[in-house]
Amino acid sequence: MDKKYEAIFIIKNNEDIEKVEEVIDKINNMVISEYCDIFHKDKMGVRRLAYEVKHEKEGFYYLINFKTQNENQEIGKISVKINTIEEVLKHIIIRLED
Repeated sequence: MDKKYEAIFIIKNNEDIEKVEEVIDKINNMVISEYCDIFHKDKMGVRRLAYEVKHEKEGFYYLINFKTQNENQEIGKISVKINTIEEVLKHIIIRLED
């Protein structure tokens, strides 16, 4: 049975929307490369952060919902890969209830 997850990414706010789109494409490709199917994407836009993160006061919020059959391995691998993207300030992945 597929397990469903939700992930929120805060991407460094860049005036050039094309660079933000490139980061979003990287994120999507990393998730797909770990045998996950993305079934919902939401570009939530730029928001002010509650506190500075990596010297940034604003971030572009991006939300995805995805599903996978294998639980722990893929999620851990995705998180490690996301940490290599310099433009991602923060991210969180949570499992959704069935």
